[in-house]
Amino acid sequence: MELLYKKILVPVDGSKNSFTALAHAVTIARSLDAEISILYVSALSQQVPSYEQVKGTKIPANSSTDSVSFAKTIIAEALKHVPEGIRVQTYNETGEPRIVITEFAQKSNYDMIVIGNRGLGTIASLLIGSVSSYVVKHSKCPVLVAK
Repeated sequence: MELLYKKILVPVDGSKNSFTALAHAVTIARSLDAEISILYVSALSQQVPSYEQVKGTKIPANSSTDSVSFAKTIIAEALKHVPEGIRVQTYNETGEPRIVITEFAQKSNYDMIVIGNRGLGTIASLLIGSVSSYVVKHSKCPVLVAK
């Protein structure tokens, strides 16, 4: 059985670990002639101060103004880590990061996800959950977690 990895999804959040994941994805993409997609997810709960007040209703149009410029900054920084010759696309989505990442990967038929591990302690990840752990558990494609 031959495994082909032609589309690699790399979620980034601006952290050192997400850029480490991107470096791993670049190495894989270079060796397999694959394309990288960089995904930044603007967490809705960070964009709208009182998320509970707007849940189930239309979100105000101006609520995402700052998130768009912040996302562009993170994506621009990520692109600096991708050398010439690597095919790359960028995406910015809004929502719960762990859910958006897994659904985006499945919907767009990615062959692999390369994601950073934020390195939360055992207690913290039990209490608040880990994006990378969720993605590993719920993804339909292979996931590489970079530390």
